[in-house]
Amino acid sequence: MNTFNFNGPVSGNAFGDDNTVTNHHYHQPAEPVTASALAEQLVTLLRELPADAGAVARAEALRDELAGAEEEGRPVDQGRVRTALAAVEPYVTVGSGGMALVQGIMALLGG
Repeated sequence: MNTFNFNGPVSGNAFGDDNTVTNHHYHQPAEPVTASALAEQLVTLLRELPADAGAVARAEALRDELAGAEEEGRPVDQGRVRTALAAVEPYVTVGSGGMALVQGIMALLGG
């Protein structure tokens, strides 16, 4: 095991003894990220990718549900969100960042 002594916070990867990678992030975004903002990014990404029009429509429905719940102060319809994410997931590629958006939305919704 290696020990490094830095005089301030460092962001990056740290490899543990059990071959796990831990990411450290010390910079907080100016505003908290919302699920509806991530859904908006997902819609934009799917429009740029060669995705089925139905997948784009599901992503738009997801965005609208999250934004509506946020504006109205009501709980999100978990069934609609999970159904939409399940329909969209096959169209996001690993390198596109789409999977991170899907996982981020799920994490913000407690899934």
